Amino acid sequence: SSTYEPELSRVARTASVDYSILSGRISRIRGEPYGQMTVAFTGGDAEAALTQLAARGVVVEAV
Repeated sequence: SSTYEPELSRVARTASVDYSILSGRISRIRGEPYGQMTVAFTGGDAEAALTQLAARGVVVEAV
């Protein structure tokens, strides 16, 4: 998944969840951007949101 695509917004809409970004950063490795975010989902189907993100190539870790 590309750092430049609005994956979180797309998934939030389809899973009917709201989200809060608790922390995040964008860094680069060998010139390629990557991002790390801590996000809280509320309402809707949070499990479906995580599954959809993973299916789009986003590495997901539930804490």
